[in-house]
Amino acid sequence: MHLRKRQEVEALPRRVLGLARAVVDDYGRTGTSQFAAAISYRALFSLVPLTTFVVTVAGLFLRDDSQRQRFVDTVAERFDLSAGGVTTVDRIVGDIPSPWSLVGLIALLVALWGATGVMGSVRRAIAVIFDDGVGYDFARGKLVDAALVVGVLLAMFVAVALAVLEQVAARVSRHVEEWLDWQPGGVGFVLGVLVPAALTAVVFALLYRFLPRARPAWHAALIAAAGASVACQAIQYGLAWYLAGPADFTRLYGSAGAVLAFLLFVYLSSMAFLVGALVASRIGR
Repeated sequence: MHLRKRQEVEALPRRVLGLARAVVDDYGRTGTSQFAAAISYRALFSLVPLTTFVVTVAGLFLRDDSQRQRFVDTVAERFDLSAGGVTTVDRIVGDIPSPWSLVGLIALLVALWGATGVMGSVRRAIAVIFDDGVGYDFARGKLVDAALVVGVLLAMFVAVALAVLEQVAARVSRHVEEWLDWQPGGVGFVLGVLVPAALTAVVFALLYRFLPRARPAWHAALIAAAGASVACQAIQYGLAWYLAGPADFTRLYGSAGAVLAFLLFVYLSSMAFLVGALVASRIGR
């Protein structure tokens, strides 16, 4: 028994190296970088309908103006919208009729259809990686894309809840510090970094597990999702440092700098997600 465990431990580096080589081969074979570029391109054109759909549906449940504004701010932060973009989204949403009317329902369905573009690119990439390009038919594929958009809506609600909890925790921490002369610390790191990273890993694992036809094992999906989530967090903070220091896109490209920065972030994050899918596909075989 001990000899077997020792042999497994000694073989682990070779297995990891073999996995890395296989993933690199799959990366070139499946054209992962092209799929990441397609996702970022579709994300740019799906941004307005996706944001409109999310905020419109949220408006049905967030009747309070302050809560709705906080939700809009969260959407703007997640989708990297400018101040002018937030104003435009507010105006667009304000002009949309009530979804309970026929015109409003049509407008909402049109926004949902436009928002499914980027989800379709994600679904096709997953089909190539896991299923050799054999995906769902058109009707079922669009239903899956719509379900993914609804998932984005739920993620926005979770983001708002986390933002509220972080603000409450920060106030409680300040009160504790004043009363006990003691700084608990770590609340902002937990709610601002660890919890979003964990939620991202859960979302990635669910996509790896249930989106393809050839579903990988749970352990493969979880391992790959954890690595992809850590990579996305590193990309987020690394890109923020890069754009704030060595590369000022706004100074170089003017108003187009925000668009280029958004495309770069989506492209790199898509690369992390798709490489994770390649890992899950290999481990799950």
